[in-house]
Amino acid sequence: MNQWQGWLYVAAVLIPLGAFVVQILGIRRTRHANALIATVAIAISLLLSMVGLGSYWVESGGMAVHHVEVGAATPGVEEEGHPGTGGGKVAWTGSWDWVSLGGGLSPDRGPLRIPIGIFIDNLAAIMFVMVTFIATLIHVYSMEYMGGDPRLPRYFAYLSLFCFSMLGLVASSNAFMVFVFWELVGLCSYLLIGFWYEDRSNADAANKAFLVNRVGDVGMLVGLGLLWTQLGTLDIAEINSGLASVEARQGDDLGRIAAGEPAEEHVVVLGAGVRAIPHWVLVLAGLGIFAGCVGKSAQFPLHVWLPDAMAGPTPVSALIHAATMVAAGVYLVGRFFPLFTDEVLLIIAYAGGITLFIAATIALVQVDYKKVLAYSTVSQLGFMMLALGVGGWAAGLFHLLTHAFFKALLFLGAGSVHHAVHTYDLRPLGGLRRKMPITSTTMLLATLAISGVPLFSGFYSKDAILASAIRFVVDRPGHVALLILPAIGAAMTAFYMFRMWFLLFSGRSRGWSASGLVAEHGHEDDPVTRAHEGGPRITWPLRILAVPTVMIGWPLTILPLTIVGLPFHPILEDWLAYGAPLSARSIGSAHLWAAATSILVLVVGIGLAFLAYHPSKTIRRIDPARMAGQLGGLYGLFVNKWYFDEVYQALFVRPTLAIARLASRFDRTVIDGVVEGSARATVALSLLDRRVDQSVVDRVVTLVARLTFALGDAGRRLQTGRVRGYLMVLSLAFIVLSVGVFVWVIR
Repeated sequence: MNQWQGWLYVAAVLIPLGAFVVQILGIRRTRHANALIATVAIAISLLLSMVGLGSYWVESGGMAVHHVEVGAATPGVEEEGHPGTGGGKVAWTGSWDWVSLGGGLSPDRGPLRIPIGIFIDNLAAIMFVMVTFIATLIHVYSMEYMGGDPRLPRYFAYLSLFCFSMLGLVASSNAFMVFVFWELVGLCSYLLIGFWYEDRSNADAANKAFLVNRVGDVGMLVGLGLLWTQLGTLDIAEINSGLASVEARQGDDLGRIAAGEPAEEHVVVLGAGVRAIPHWVLVLAGLGIFAGCVGKSAQFPLHVWLPDAMAGPTPVSALIHAATMVAAGVYLVGRFFPLFTDEVLLIIAYAGGITLFIAATIALVQVDYKKVLAYSTVSQLGFMMLALGVGGWAAGLFHLLTHAFFKALLFLGAGSVHHAVHTYDLRPLGGLRRKMPITSTTMLLATLAISGVPLFSGFYSKDAILASAIRFVVDRPGHVALLILPAIGAAMTAFYMFRMWFLLFSGRSRGWSASGLVAEHGHEDDPVTRAHEGGPRITWPLRILAVPTVMIGWPLTILPLTIVGLPFHPILEDWLAYGAPLSARSIGSAHLWAAATSILVLVVGIGLAFLAYHPSKTIRRIDPARMAGQLGGLYGLFVNKWYFDEVYQALFVRPTLAIARLASRFDRTVIDGVVEGSARATVALSLLDRRVDQSVVDRVVTLVARLTFALGDAGRRLQTGRVRGYLMVLSLAFIVLSVGVFVWVIR
């Protein structure tokens, strides 16, 4: 990659920062100038990112997908990791030391150098296009959706800061910069979730997101610290290339755990040096970094913040809490993939599986369509983590890409609905398809994609995840749950997404009175009556996002044994070399079973949703209320979100508040008592001192003054100015002196 291409990405990162600085300095002429500045800035970053990706396409020989037969020693085996057709991976890096701290922890480590650097490879190039493409459309959408908000300038300033932070995270060449931008992304999330902070619930949601993410970030700091103490570097490429030489990586991934033979240490090649790292250190470092990803990507057990984050403006939900920011955790797992030991990968897989299942069950019963999408996001992130944990690096990151497009479309569609009906409640709605044809059609396309309908992008990425899970479970039957969970999760995804779409757009409006919600809502107005499609700045982003929502996976149909299309596969080839070789027959068989499983669960999910929620008069329907009753206690469990909030309230929030109240009471009664007692004692002593001063000291001083005055007055009287008086005094003095001398002599 040429140097000028690298500087394109530097500019793409810095332009949103420049827009943020201009906006906060107040250099604007009209109220909407900030919106224009922010939108133009991110559009320029998109243009630069697309030019950079295009240059990658050219330099990598068109990024064609290919498979290579390995030699005679392994007949019939296909290797999925090998140099690309363009002669190997292309990357650009540039950095300079910001600060160098001391001599390091040991002589062989050297000083701790903290560089500012940028590293652009194929993965980063694609992430740049994804982030800037979605962000540009959301900026345009926000110009109309947020147009009447009095704090519009602040909103767009925050968006610019977020775009800078996310692009900086993607481009960072070292773990220190990753952590800095990681925290900046968290700050932007806090600012935008609590954007309407006048409402106490919004402020509470912002605080909840901020605090829960900090829990994971503590683990991330520990992991990064362990890495540096062992490797002496924070450079991501150097760490990954060194860990790629670990002998354990050359065999069956996760095989040692199944065999009960964990390694005691790993030999890592870093530059010209070779270091031995204890296995437990890599385990702890991997768990630490994954803890940060658990917080940012809302994985079990730190998933509770993301649904509450829907308190922010809906375009923010589309950008930060669905399409990009929450994907940062998945991206970081992919970026540090060689670091994770087999034990950590297994934990990642199960964390993802548990997350996707729990979130999907909660989404089944939500009556707030924005909350349906929120829990859907948590569930889909679980799919990605599970894929990475079972070794499906390509599958996990490809689903990250497809999910970003169709989930952004779903959130913007939800914003369009709210813009028309001014409620997020599903129960009184219905029949919006006739009034909002663009929104209903584009949301239907996104619903088909996330459900995994063939020929839509989500089908290919979910097929890849299921194929990875099948291959994993075939080798390790004891972990069959890692196949059952995503299969059930896929069925539930199709059910709750079509449930939401049917309740919003099909049939007729149910209204507040028909839904029995008049007392709760306060009036009987039908919210659908005055519903209408939004303006062009709302509908055109929906139309544009519908294109990648449908087409992003189409190249896969040309090469059925691949799991990513032509623009994407070269990113994955070198990294997939860390996994075990797979026979062509096993690859094809896994995808065949995955496709069959995906279609089966899709039919079940959509079929149940149709029977329960589509207002068909010709088909015997399932009564949703009766279905909820048959679930019994499970329905209450799902409605109450598995009681995670209540458990955390009992285990952490209430004890913390109790300790805070105790500390406050201790402060008031003890600390303040001591301070106030000291103050009272000081006042009493000062009063006593004043009394002593006035009655003793002042009297002595006054007496001395009076004596001095009397003596002075007497002396003044002697100073008459008459010579005879002076002679008389001298004579008296002489007589007294003479008498004294005489007395002294005769003794």
